[in-house]
Amino acid sequence: MPITKSLFGGILITLSLISGILIGEDAYESETLLNERSTERYSGPCGCSCESTCSCGCSDGSSCECGSDGVINIAPGSTDLNPQRSPFPESDCDFAKTCGLWGVWLPECPVLFRPLLADPRQICYSVGWRFNDQALGKNIIDVSFGDTLAIYRWNDIGPWHGELQLELEGALWAVFDPLHESSPLIDADYYVGFPITYAFDRWQFRIRGYHVSTHIGDEFLIDNPYFYRRNPSAEFIDFFVSNDFTDEIRYYAGVGVIIHQDKTFKTGRVFAEIGSEVRLRQMGFTDFRNQLYGEPYYAMNFRFRKDFKHHIDQTYVIGYEIGKLYGLCRKLRFYMEYHDGYSLDGQFQKIATNYLSLRFSYGF
Repeated sequence: MPITKSLFGGILITLSLISGILIGEDAYESETLLNERSTERYSGPCGCSCESTCSCGCSDGSSCECGSDGVINIAPGSTDLNPQRSPFPESDCDFAKTCGLWGVWLPECPVLFRPLLADPRQICYSVGWRFNDQALGKNIIDVSFGDTLAIYRWNDIGPWHGELQLELEGALWAVFDPLHESSPLIDADYYVGFPITYAFDRWQFRIRGYHVSTHIGDEFLIDNPYFYRRNPSAEFIDFFVSNDFTDEIRYYAGVGVIIHQDKTFKTGRVFAEIGSEVRLRQMGFTDFRNQLYGEPYYAMNFRFRKDFKHHIDQTYVIGYEIGKLYGLCRKLRFYMEYHDGYSLDGQFQKIATNYLSLRFSYGF
């Protein structure tokens, strides 16, 4: 036994030394390349981060006109088709490509598959006030806490030389009755998902496995002693395709299936969604000095499921978006949402409803 432990320890030490040498060489090569690119990047007559010689006053805060055509270069690595025009250095994703790496861990880049703006279940941080929700009440506050963790992004994948990314998502959607004593929690839905996304040119794809479970609020059950509580809990797989028809117009569609659900609350196993988004950039602004942009948008989303027999489930949103021109490109959105179809909240999702909501969100 001591001999086995010693042998095992020796193998670990040897592997650690080899890994240290390889990582050290890669780090040295990357640092050398970064220094060379930095020297090239800032070799122009001013301090802006353009590949070519530029003629601008970046150091004194004036506008930058870089490149031979006098237009600021589009920020490298940006897959988001918002006006990603920035004189800032490239992202870690592009640096990984430059270094000839397979990919990058924990990439600090925009997501490959952007959220669906009119999807009431998009993964983001949000709060809203619903009016006349026929399933829950005349005045409802709904909140969400959700985010996406990009784990690893591969470069130059497939015949289209696109990018492939593995992600982890988590979210909570909760609804409260604000005008009742103590503003009780009515319902909370918990989500965890594992998306794999792929993008090239103007196309984006997402395949995702995820779990959603529901919990009815304790105070709601106390106030409604005859409410029959069931357990809506299920595992899903879906596949979505999105295309940026132009810089302002996006179409998408997807299908999914429930692979397992609790026997106390069963729904149709197959579902589908389609939708579109329109951005009105001519009515927005771009501030290169503060690296911000803003633009109004309009979006619609339609859901289909076997249970939806009496209504077309549809959601429309109109709002204004403010975001950064580089980095992760997260956005603030202020919008109005109209939903007509079926509730999305846990055990109430088989009830037909419609409502108007004023909302604020932060996310991708």
